[in-house]
Amino acid sequence: MRFNELGVGLKLELKLEGSDEKNGDSVFVSEFEWAENDRIIYIAAPIKGGKIYPVSVGEELAIVFIKSDNLYEFKGKVIGREVRHNISLLRVETLSEIRKIQRRDFFRFDCSIPISYRVVEKDRINILQRRFIKSYTRDISGGGVCIRLKERIETGELLECELFLNDFNKVSFLGRVVRLTEYDSKNDVYKYEIGVKFEKIEERDRERIIGYIFQEQRRLIKKG
Repeated sequence: MRFNELGVGLKLELKLEGSDEKNGDSVFVSEFEWAENDRIIYIAAPIKGGKIYPVSVGEELAIVFIKSDNLYEFKGKVIGREVRHNISLLRVETLSEIRKIQRRDFFRFDCSIPISYRVVEKDRINILQRRFIKSYTRDISGGGVCIRLKERIETGELLECELFLNDFNKVSFLGRVVRLTEYDSKNDVYKYEIGVKFEKIEERDRERIIGYIFQEQRRLIKKG
């Protein structure tokens, strides 16, 4: 697919590549305006809270869109900011070709959905005596989840988890804690986040997670 095949007004999701991944403000909605050529395109400057968000020149972007009911992605870099006909625009240099996102790609999706977990003892004898602790995700992917925590769990721990994609769709898995982040916040009860990599999960359950991400991503982009 060529960039001049994208229609004016096509909804785009922008991910600021250089931003803090824990910052939900790093994802915005924009619109395609026109292609100068296959290397230079113009998109609408994203708006946040009723104001134009100041995307800096030099900022690199991951740009996702839907066309013909499929999900696509390409990379770009902001090389200029302009105002034409009272519309604030970003001039973007394309850094990659447009590629179709396959359902099996481990695309991370920011979402807060219920998850329950418990630490698996090394000998696994006492696991049934430990109650599940309820919490919420920060994001999910086909390769793992990020979980918000009130208590600290060290990297290397093995967790048994139940992820609730909706009221009728529960996914169970074992995962290994591969990352721990602590926040210095007095107002948020969730002071920790852990990255959990799937260690044992049924392939059909992984497909359910990927399918959920795919459907939600399409819904949000269409909603704009």
